[in-house]
Amino acid sequence: MPAPATPKPRLRAQPWARAAAPTGRSQRGFTVLELMVVMALSALVLGLVAPAMDQFVARQRLRSASYDLMSDLTLARSESLKRVGGVQLLPATGSDWRSGWRLTAANGDLLVQRNPMGGSLQVLTAPTAVSFDARGMVSADSPVKFGLSDGRGSQRCILLDPSGRPKSMSTACSP
Repeated sequence: MPAPATPKPRLRAQPWARAAAPTGRSQRGFTVLELMVVMALSALVLGLVAPAMDQFVARQRLRSASYDLMSDLTLARSESLKRVGGVQLLPATGSDWRSGWRLTAANGDLLVQRNPMGGSLQVLTAPTAVSFDARGMVSADSPVKFGLSDGRGSQRCILLDPSGRPKSMSTACSP
């Protein structure tokens, strides 16, 4: 009696196996021509976007510096009211506000120290120092103005009214 025939195993298609292209060749990757076209288009788009991005970054630096100055002026006023004593906002070195600024109490305590302004920011108008008295009022004879510029045409103006409240505008300071 002959041995029973063993069934042949059936081959299953693997999920990762690809069907062959109609021509019998499978196609993978990119051609050099396709890669060169994509690179040329990418370079063109970057060339158009880069100048606008540079201007955007300069405007954001200006806005950030003015917000920092506004918050520190507000802090100086509230600290003078809280301490019932004078508080002064001064440039970090000499009279150059671009080098940063510091907020000091009347007893000499350092409350805040800001880093230098980055980029091409310019301080067009600024007092030598801003002093707040125990009532939170600005101790100045004339209106206190800070004029900031990004060096590309955008300007911001920060005004302090006599009560010591700061106000920021996205225009140049009037003389």
